[in-house]
Amino acid sequence: MNDAIDTTQNDDDAQAALQAFLNAQEFEEMEAALDEYPLLGEPEFEDAVDKLIEHASSLGDAEAVLRFQDRLDLLYDVLDNLGATPVEEAVEAFLNAEAGRESAEVYAQYEEWLDSAEAVAFLELMEPADPETAQFLAEKRAALAKLRTG
Repeated sequence: MNDAIDTTQNDDDAQAALQAFLNAQEFEEMEAALDEYPLLGEPEFEDAVDKLIEHASSLGDAEAVLRFQDRLDLLYDVLDNLGATPVEEAVEAFLNAEAGRESAEVYAQYEEWLDSAEAVAFLELMEPADPETAQFLAEKRAALAKLRTG
């Protein structure tokens, strides 16, 4: 009898975790979902989402495939940031920001960390994998330098 109750509770927890995963549209929302449902960080959860993506794809439901993949990418971003220092988080946010106004807003939000020599050094140490990434990093380094000088 207790096994049946435990199984029902586990199913309810998994369903709630999946719902929180699907409802999270922003980094902070996914972070909160992961805090509430640590199951989201387990490899089994990723496997289950991959199976849902395959199933939706086999049904021709492109919208569901995109939604699952989008949430999975967001979850990966959150998991990648676990244990990151404030400077690392600030640099990642800056790298993910669109050029122009969004970069300036991120800089203002993380100015305490992005205005540090540590942030500049962190960016300088990043090794580009290809010429496109090298160009992207050069542009981001230049944008940060411009924002730091006002």
